[in-house]
Amino acid sequence: MNVVDCRLIYDNFIRVASIISASHTQHPQFPLEYMQDDALSLPWRSRYGTDTGNGLFIVHAGVSDSIDFDEGGAELTATLSAGNLNGQTLATEVETQLNAEGALTYTVTYDDTTGLFTIAASGNFTLRWNTGTNKAVDASGILGFSDAADDTGADTYTSDTAVIHTFEYVSMDLGEAKEYDSIALLNHNLTSSATITVYGADDSAFSSNVVSDTLTYNANNIYQFLTTARTKRYIQLRITDKANPSMYVQVGVFVIGKYLETDRAFGPYSEGEVDETEIEYSPSNNAFVTQERPPLVNYELPFSGLNDTTVTGIRAMLKECGVRKAFWLCVDSTGANTNSYWLKLKETTPPACEQIGYWTWTMIAEERL
Repeated sequence: MNVVDCRLIYDNFIRVASIISASHTQHPQFPLEYMQDDALSLPWRSRYGTDTGNGLFIVHAGVSDSIDFDEGGAELTATLSAGNLNGQTLATEVETQLNAEGALTYTVTYDDTTGLFTIAASGNFTLRWNTGTNKAVDASGILGFSDAADDTGADTYTSDTAVIHTFEYVSMDLGEAKEYDSIALLNHNLTSSATITVYGADDSAFSSNVVSDTLTYNANNIYQFLTTARTKRYIQLRITDKANPSMYVQVGVFVIGKYLETDRAFGPYSEGEVDETEIEYSPSNNAFVTQERPPLVNYELPFSGLNDTTVTGIRAMLKECGVRKAFWLCVDSTGANTNSYWLKLKETTPPACEQIGYWTWTMIAEERL
């Protein structure tokens, strides 16, 4: 570790937050509550699989509700009903409205495994994604069709790109307004095209004094410190990753908290894998594995010269986390993504006072999976 500064985020407000609303597209085996847990190996995933319709598709009136088309004559417009849908119900809505406006017979399907919509008719027709009167407010985006050109000259058209949702979101109540300056999204499967935004508000409708922070993409784990601290009671995580090839989005752990920066960095330290597999021995001294465990990286980080303020924070960390709860250690906030660790304490050794205002403490920790 190249230590520039040492920051500890031990009180994750999300851990005890109440989920007040969500896109309701969680996979039953990977519920939203998993992202409140400390275990990276138990992620939340949005809904996916055969006949699920995948994620949340939103039709906004006057924004994404129009399909301009023709059947060889004048332009026709199918207007979709506004609402929250999934891929299957959106396909049904498109089919209903095209049949209501056109003379041909239309069939619209959504493939859960490819994320593609197919619009077919009983004869040739044109989808006017580029030249239609309502191009600015058409449904090409939520259906995965490019508006760079019309689709013309055939009786069947399939989306140009996969679409698994409009976006996914979860809104949480922290119970009271809390100051935060640190956000992390761990063990995610998001692509570099994803947009990840964290909103804070004073009300559960997210209409009062709303602030937003967009997270910078990093593969697998995102650690980010805010330039301006926020004080909010209500938090919403919103993820847009429409063409994710997994057909779902995943978050292992969601962290929001306030960092403690120690006034001194730690000195020479030890780091390495420790195998904690449990072994018993027979009377003849034969070894038997009773519980095999994966080796974990362990750390012993010695601090010296800490002041009273830092020690007060460390004591709060020991009380909050103990050996049960995980915490985020960052040793260089200028490159948080490459200098952060998700750990849990192996021991809760208290700081020792060498003299007034001068404390030593050794952090004994291991990686949290």
